[in-house]
Amino acid sequence: MKTNPPDGDEAPLKALLQEWQPKHSLPPRFQEQVWRRIERAESAPVPAFTLSQLFTNWLANKLPRPALAAGYMASLLIFGASTGWNQARHDTVRITGELGARYAQAVDPYQTTAQP
Repeated sequence: MKTNPPDGDEAPLKALLQEWQPKHSLPPRFQEQVWRRIERAESAPVPAFTLSQLFTNWLANKLPRPALAAGYMASLLIFGASTGWNQARHDTVRITGELGARYAQAVDPYQTTAQP
């Protein structure tokens, strides 16, 4: 962290600030209008947002960034592919077992097979 030496180059700046005068004056009743706006803002009800609105706003603000959008889409693609593969694997195991039991029953109808 860079620190300024005490009373180093501050003297010319202080003199310049002492000489400076604003060119324009404030509009009439400016301070009163400012306080009125503050009171209105404090008395206004705080809008309630749902979780879906917050997520939608966050997504709308973040997706215009290309790197984040690509990462988001890649993660969704990986999640979807892995979920689909896992579901297909479970269905394949179940169907293979059912087909094996049906084949064994077709070959020998009196054979009892274990029900899964």
